[in-house]
Amino acid sequence: MPALPRIPNPEEGPLQAFAYDLRRLGEGKVSISWIAEHHETRVSRAALYAALSGTRLPSEATLSTLLRWWVGKPAEEVEIDDDFGHRLRGDWDWQEKLPVGHEAHPVVAKWVGRYSRVFRELARIRAPKADPVTIEVPEEQRRFIGELDRLLKTTGLDDELWLILGSGTRAVEGYLAGQAIPTEKSCWRLVVRLEAFFPEGTDTDDVFLRLWNAADFARAGRARARRLARSGATR
Repeated sequence: MPALPRIPNPEEGPLQAFAYDLRRLGEGKVSISWIAEHHETRVSRAALYAALSGTRLPSEATLSTLLRWWVGKPAEEVEIDDDFGHRLRGDWDWQEKLPVGHEAHPVVAKWVGRYSRVFRELARIRAPKADPVTIEVPEEQRRFIGELDRLLKTTGLDDELWLILGSGTRAVEGYLAGQAIPTEKSCWRLVVRLEAFFPEGTDTDDVFLRLWNAADFARAGRARARRLARSGATR
């Protein structure tokens, strides 16, 4: 039998805090040994214990197994007809088998959200920081700027765009100057702000897709230019 994991210190970081709270969640519930020996359990005893140690982030399968026995109600799970099998999500299919409105659903959603945040935080910490480089505005970004400029000119307001864009004017000026590239959501918000000025019959979705595709290519172009700059390549 593996040694019980030490109690992690939640002050040491997000991973340790995650394990600490997970350990507290299991207080008074079925034991790790009981879960590990259950015939439906598909993860190892070692993995279950390690999830409470704060030394590594557990797999989704391990987290799902613990949550099933600690916040779910296996006795209340019902079989789902094969016609709805596409709704199942692998490790989390047990949650789909619980009745709608079951008390376990919001608890699982909270833990899954927290798991995702810790995963991203650990990836950010571990990712090596690239050396900063200075690049010229790549061709793809210049094409995006041209697409954006043509779109803005449909308003006929030129230097008075702030009347439409309001607090978003500075961001748009940054896009035009090649200082930033908008996200998908920002592209959509901009198009919606401007659609009242589009010629009759203009498809707003088409305008958005053209702008977003141009922004996407611009982002890829900048990433490529940075890679080439770091490698010392000239083209």
